[in-house]
Order: sequence, then C-alpha cells, then structure tokens
Amino acid sequence: MPVAAVIVTYLLASISFPYWIARAYGVELRAVGERKLGGGNLAKSVGMAHGIIGGTLDGAKGFLAVFVARSLGLELEVQLACGIAALVGQMWPVLHQFDGGRANATGWGFALAADPIAALIMGIPLYLSLLLVRMVHPRPTRLLPLASILSFAIFPAVIWEQEGATPTVIAGLIVLALILVRRVTAGLRDDVATGAPLARVLANRAMYDRSELQERGVVAI
Repeated sequence: MPVAAVIVTYLLASISFPYWIARAYGVELRAVGERKLGGGNLAKSVGMAHGIIGGTLDGAKGFLAVFVARSLGLELEVQLACGIAALVGQMWPVLHQFDGGRANATGWGFALAADPIAALIMGIPLYLSLLLVRMVHPRPTRLLPLASILSFAIFPAVIWEQEGATPTVIAGLIVLALILVRRVTAGLRDDVATGAPLARVLANRAMYDRSELQERGVVAI
C-alpha cells in the first residue's frame, strides 16, 4: 500500500496543468516566455487568471498528496513520501519527457498540509517580496526567486527549532534539496555551451532560478 501510494502520487503529479491550459489556447509553454511549465510562465504567456488557476492546481498536488495519504490512515513517513513524490512528478514528469516545472507551488502546498503553522511562517519572505515588488520601480526580478528558495529553507528550520529532527524536518530538507537540484540542472547544458563561468551560472540558477540565457536576454525573464 505505501509503495503503491507513492507511485500513484508521482504519476498523477506528472500531469502538468499549466501545460494543458496553455495548449488549450494553442501555446507551448516550453517555447515561449521563460520556457518553464509553471503558473508564472502561464500567466505571462496566456493570462493572469489562467496562471493563478494553473499555479493553484500545481499547489494542490503537494497538498492533496499529503492530505489524501493522511485520510487513508497511512503513517506519517508515507504521507511525507507521497508529498515528495508529488514534487518529483511536478519536476520530472513521465508524461512530459521528464522535463517539468520548478515545483514551487507544489512545495508550498506540501508544506501547508505537512505543518500549517510552519508553512505560514515560511511565507514571510514571500509576503515581503511581493510587497516590495509592488512598491519598487522598476520592478525587481530577482527578489521573488530568492524569497522562494529562502522560504523552503525556513520551513524545516522552524519545525526543527520547536520539535527537533522529526520526519517532517527531514522531508522539508529533501524538498529544499530537490528544488535546488531542479533549478541548477534544468537546461544547464545550454548555459554551459555559452562558455559563461560555471560558478556564476550555478549561483544565478540556485539563488535566482535564472539561466545564463535569461541573463543575456535570449530567453525572457
């Protein structure tokens, strides 16, 4: 049962809602804008309302993976494994040639189901960055990606401070690691081919989720 739950979760999470919403409007997300299968690129390429819907559905993957496993009476470790499987399905979906999104929304959904209080606290950098993006002109483009990765570092730290090294803390660290791996590796070969310093490429990807092609204006930010 636990193994089956994890596998089924991965397969269901491999369905990219932003991809199919964009396709309904004749748009291939991996060929426009940021070239990412996420709600942000969907919002810029098709429309804000569509992006919100796509991002919310992606977030629901992480939340429902944990929530449904819990409702089925599965152990905490299995619940968390299902949540992680949802992220893996979002990032490396078998239905999309293992090239998916960054799973930020899926990760936040996972956190909300796993520990709502810690999820609320982890959102502080995001709340502040969204406020600053509204107030500062020209609009900063590095702030939100940096706040996003910081939020995933805060989630396990908050729980560890209160409860010690629990399974949820370990799962939170795995989620952080997966998101960093996806940021760094997605399309890395194209960046390396530009001849740019590898340290700069990796730093921009890890901190700002920005490729060298985006730095050079070849791909939209």
